[in-house]
Amino acid sequence: MLSIRSTVLIAIAAAVLAPTLILWHLEQRLTREAQQPLIEQNRQAVLLMTSNALVEPMWSLDDVQMRRVAQRALDNPSVLSLRLTERRPLAEPTVLARAQQAPFSGVPLKTTILHEGATLGELELWFDPGQIDRLLAERRQATIELAALQVLLSVLLLLGVLYRRLLAPIRRLKRQASQIASRADLKPVRWDRRDELGQLGAHLNDVHQQIDALFDQLEAQKAELEKIALHDSLTGLPNRALFSALTQAAVAAAARDGGRLALLFIDVDRFKSVNDTLGHAAGDHLLATLAARLRSAVRASDVVCRHSGDEFIVLLHDGDAWDEVASTADRLLKEMERPVSVDGREVAVSASIGVALYPDDASDPETLVRHADTAMYAAKHLGRARVSFFRAEFNAQLQTSLQLERELRRALAKGEFVLHYQPQVDAVSGALLGCEALVRWQHPGRGMVPPLEFIAAAEHCGLISELGAWTIRSACAQIARWKASGMAFGSVAVNVSALEFRNHRLLDTLTRAMADFGVQPHELEIELTESVLMTDTQTTRRIVENLRGLGLPLAVDDFGTGYSSLAYLKHLRPSKVKIDRSFVTGLPGDEDDRVLVQAIVQLAGALGIRVVAEGVETVAQRDFLHRIGCSALQGFLISRPQPAEGIEAFVRQNAGAEAPLLTMI
Repeated sequence: MLSIRSTVLIAIAAAVLAPTLILWHLEQRLTREAQQPLIEQNRQAVLLMTSNALVEPMWSLDDVQMRRVAQRALDNPSVLSLRLTERRPLAEPTVLARAQQAPFSGVPLKTTILHEGATLGELELWFDPGQIDRLLAERRQATIELAALQVLLSVLLLLGVLYRRLLAPIRRLKRQASQIASRADLKPVRWDRRDELGQLGAHLNDVHQQIDALFDQLEAQKAELEKIALHDSLTGLPNRALFSALTQAAVAAAARDGGRLALLFIDVDRFKSVNDTLGHAAGDHLLATLAARLRSAVRASDVVCRHSGDEFIVLLHDGDAWDEVASTADRLLKEMERPVSVDGREVAVSASIGVALYPDDASDPETLVRHADTAMYAAKHLGRARVSFFRAEFNAQLQTSLQLERELRRALAKGEFVLHYQPQVDAVSGALLGCEALVRWQHPGRGMVPPLEFIAAAEHCGLISELGAWTIRSACAQIARWKASGMAFGSVAVNVSALEFRNHRLLDTLTRAMADFGVQPHELEIELTESVLMTDTQTTRRIVENLRGLGLPLAVDDFGTGYSSLAYLKHLRPSKVKIDRSFVTGLPGDEDDRVLVQAIVQLAGALGIRVVAEGVETVAQRDFLHRIGCSALQGFLISRPQPAEGIEAFVRQNAGAEAPLLTMI
């Protein structure tokens, strides 16, 4: 592909040379056509002049003069040879020819020499046939020289005009375009020309300005995208990717300078309940507020990151003093615990913080984060709202916890859970009023595992809802079997955890289970702990109303152990309260327990709420509870929790006894 310059030069050459060659060819042809008659006329003139000059010498028989005239004719460049034939007797023809030229060759012309009508002789001249070609060659040479000069001058003129009007502007445009492409610091090029190239240059200036504006916009967008890619969109804090890079750099600097670091892993306690009760928008507002507090509570050199969900990580660059790290962690705990205003409501949460130190606990960023996470879980297991420093034994505990979670999932999949039932009897007659369904884990290796050893793990790994749904359906299935056998079992109480209680699928699970097994509302009872009912009473009241819509009675378990408020008894009106075993154990000897239990029984009786005493293990406890008006008893004195077959035996045994059977089974 030829360049514009080469193309233009070839076009100029063709434009100049082609007309010159055509004109030259036409000129040669026209010249030949024009010279041919002139040459013939010239030959006739030479022949005539020579014959006229020979008349006098031939008449006077002057041979010398005749020869001189003939030689003069031969001296003409166009004459090659000559022959003069006289008519006088015995006269020899005179023949003259040019040197190295054969006589009688060329173009012949012949004439008769007359004198007063008398023929003196004949003159023949042979002319050069190439005369016209020589003339044309001479003219051609002159024409070529003139044409070459004309072409040279034309080319020089055209090249000058071309360079000034085309090539030089194109070079400027090329340089301007290159500078635009390389984003050089270029001011707009001034174009005074008003032709197409000037318009193109002005257009390039506009393009340059637009490209600069576009690149500025792209740079701003790139910076924004980098910020989005490296920062959390909700809180504006560095995300995990940026935090990992910053931690890598901090660890490398600490390793080089012999420095120390402290990494704090922070988890918001019970954040899910905020999302479930107030909505995700409120949860986002809470997280953004907590993030701002964390950022303002540490130094500018420290790094605060949103790790995921409700988890934050703080990297302290100066971790030399253990007590200073602990003081900072305590300060962050207090900041997290300050109430946050959400939609006009005060929401208070706490946090669990795990701390790992570099290089004491880990020598690389990944292990440092993992150990801080492990310490945070240790803080949660110790009761939440506290700080825990990493210890090596935490790893073993974590592995045990993870193993337990894996076994729980397998247990649900393989049906290793079973229900045991503990009877509740009338305090006066000993008649069976109902029983409480208690989940047990029939572990293939460890045997029967009580709920205290796995319920917390089920809540932590998110299996509690699935386990709760299994408990409800299993209890309903057992109710259906007892009804089919005609056994009078009263009602079956099922414990519902806090996470289950606020799960929107609880009502669907209850409705479907009752429909599938034909369970009537009075045959199933829901037990909730006092602390569950005391959390976010407005939402709790709505959920309780939904349960009442199904006709299900509600019992308050472990009554008196939570943050008790008599207001919720008034507003929620449960059908039953269960006195916690911690108050029953000291009966009847402990005076404080006697006063508290008697007050609970009287208060519940005044409100029309039935009372069940848990943990009844002695006859003295039974007698005291009976005297103060407690309506129902539950505990080892009556029966231990046992499979459904044991409850059936308990019912048959009580039915055959003449007096109430209130002895340990």
